[in-house]
Amino acid sequence: MKKGLLTIITILSCALAMAGETGSKEGKLIKGFSGGMMAHTGYLWGGDNPYNYSPSGTTFGIGGVARLHMSDHFRTGFEGYFSTMGLHKDVESGSHNKLFWAGALADCFWKIGRFYPYVGATVGGGMETSFYMFEGNKHDWIPEAVTVLHKQPFFAFDPFIGCDIQVGAALRLTVKADWLMAINNEGLNKPLGPRIYFGFIFAH
Repeated sequence: MKKGLLTIITILSCALAMAGETGSKEGKLIKGFSGGMMAHTGYLWGGDNPYNYSPSGTTFGIGGVARLHMSDHFRTGFEGYFSTMGLHKDVESGSHNKLFWAGALADCFWKIGRFYPYVGATVGGGMETSFYMFEGNKHDWIPEAVTVLHKQPFFAFDPFIGCDIQVGAALRLTVKADWLMAINNEGLNKPLGPRIYFGFIFAH
């Protein structure tokens, strides 16, 4: 699934790049294009489970973004990410909490020399996968009886703030912070917390 997401982002990025180039040549609405990949880390806490267990820990993940520049200060496009938090209560269990989300984004940006600060939000959906193994070892081949696997779809609203830094004619480094609000049929999904992203952006 991760490879599929990265492949889709790459293909659509190339298509949007061609569209952006054509639009600028013909003087249409599209002023440019930017897209790239980002890795992230963050700290999450809280849990929606019936076991009185509130996991917390560091999450890591990867994903990407593709945007069309509709004016000198407004962009729209899409992005998608995977984020996995290992549950360290028992390091041998392999227990984890995994989030996948994707959606349409809109942001406002400004140019200050080589810096492009921006603020915006993504709206879309995703899936939370919780895997708890209360006894056993992930390295053996013995069936484990006390395990739980739970999947929960959610509506995603993800406000963010960041800055691109131009390092070449078409290459920018980027740093971004967000706070994903995953909303399911019972309210705000947990665990939740801030993430910080680092990556590269190609801009035309």
